[in-house]
Amino acid sequence: MKEDFENLKTQVNISDVAAYLLGQSDRGMYRFPGEKTPSIKIYPQTQSFFDFGRGKGGDVIALWSHVRGVDNWVSMQEIAALCGLDTNLSEKDKRNIAERIKAQEKAQRAHRQAEKCKRKLWVTEVERLKAQERFYDDLLGSVHIKPLSDPWCWIINARQMISYRLDCLCGIE
Repeated sequence: MKEDFENLKTQVNISDVAAYLLGQSDRGMYRFPGEKTPSIKIYPQTQSFFDFGRGKGGDVIALWSHVRGVDNWVSMQEIAALCGLDTNLSEKDKRNIAERIKAQEKAQRAHRQAEKCKRKLWVTEVERLKAQERFYDDLLGSVHIKPLSDPWCWIINARQMISYRLDCLCGIE
C-alpha cells in the first residue's frame, strides 16, 4: 500500500494536478476554490505545495485531499484513476471513481453558476437603487421642490430608505 502512494507521487506532476484542480495560476500562485486572492504556492522542484491561507502543505496526494476534502486513500485512488495509473483497483472501481469526480465537478460548476446568478441579481438591484437615489437627488436639487415642504420631506425620507437598503446590500450596517 505504501508503495502505491510512493509510485503515484513519482509518476504524477504536482503542477499538472494543481492546474487540473485549481485552474490557471496567477503569478505563480493558485486560488483555493471560492477564494478571491491566490494563496496556494506550488513548488515543482520538491513536488510539494503550501496553502498560506490555511497553513497546510504537502505532496500531490495531500493537495488533492486538501482541495477535494477527501482522505489520502481516496485522493490516491482518484488521482490514479484520473491519470490512468496502474493500482490494485478493478476497472469497475476506476469507473466509479471517475464518475464520482465528474459528479463533483458538475456540482462545483452548478455552484459557481448559482453564485454567478446571485451576483448578477445583486448587481442589478444595486444599480436600480442607485438610479432611484440619483432621481431623488435630482428632484431635491431642482427649484420646483421647496425645502421643508411635504414633497421635500417625502423625498428625503425615500432617499434615506434607499441609502439604508444600499448599505444593507453592501454589508454596511
